[in-house]
Amino acid sequence: MKKLLITGAAGFIGAHVVESVLRETDWDIVIIDKLTYAGNLNRLTDINSWDGKRVKFIHHDLAAEISETTHKMIGEIDYIWHLAAESHVQRSLDDSIPFIKSNVLGTANLLEYVKKYQPNLQRFITFSTDEVYGPAKEGEFFLEGAAHSPSNPYSASKSGEEAISRAFAYSFGMPITITNTMNVFGERQHPEKFVPMVIQDILSKKKTTIHGTDRDNVSSRCWIHAREVANALLYLNERGEVVSKDHQEDTSWGVYNIVGEERSALDIADMVSEVINNRKLKDSEIEWVDFHKTRPGHDLRYALSGDKLKKMGFNYSYSLEDSFGKMVRWMFQPENLRWLNL
Repeated sequence: MKKLLITGAAGFIGAHVVESVLRETDWDIVIIDKLTYAGNLNRLTDINSWDGKRVKFIHHDLAAEISETTHKMIGEIDYIWHLAAESHVQRSLDDSIPFIKSNVLGTANLLEYVKKYQPNLQRFITFSTDEVYGPAKEGEFFLEGAAHSPSNPYSASKSGEEAISRAFAYSFGMPITITNTMNVFGERQHPEKFVPMVIQDILSKKKTTIHGTDRDNVSSRCWIHAREVANALLYLNERGEVVSKDHQEDTSWGVYNIVGEERSALDIADMVSEVINNRKLKDSEIEWVDFHKTRPGHDLRYALSGDKLKKMGFNYSYSLEDSFGKMVRWMFQPENLRWLNL
């Protein structure tokens, strides 16, 4: 029986990952989470495939080292998927220190723990973001291993997380794989994120805030459901390369983009409106916000190439429209409005 350690699994992506692992494998799972404002254990007990017998929860802040006592609670681990992170750009602009502590120091503490207590670890997946590469020009899609050019403290801290992961792979031969993922959406997402905020605005008949100046100048991202991310992690855990000293000159080695489909912020808001109101947003329902003035370090467009994972044979299960529509309909059901604070 394999055992997987997932950090940050009380977050909304982590909970979807737990659900997929329980459904697709017979592995036992150990969860480490410090339960910040964004963490909620109810996400885990709320999932359809919840099996408390296969899951152990350990409360721990990775900004502190993992002690021998905590290690005994964890036990021997086969795989680690490191999802724990501070991930909100605006919050990083307000105060960068929690992001450095969680994303850089937290990763270093976890890697030191592996070095000391888990010599037989078979796979360590570092879960990072598209934002480490900085803004992408129109028509440009960053390949794995491209130079980092972070624009804000959040993305800089994730770049640091990747760097310390590479260093441990090169120095100690740890079996580390790095993933870069774009905008993730899904059920039970924290209401401060864009998609839940749009759902809240439309249900409350408020104007929807869009980062841009008009319909022709709108921020753009690639969007992917958390279940698809979980499927990609399962695939890479089995088939992915690991960062290796033997391939140090190839910065793409052991790195994989998990990529969704590109849409503008307005496209996404219109998709929400079409599910709820059977129409796109009217001009009178939109409040345009100049992202350069309101959020320094907010880039107009992020974009990654998904060719590498596709050429390996990995295929996503659903189109963006199918998974997005299903998620929105789930979120505004009366029994699920609690996840929107409504």
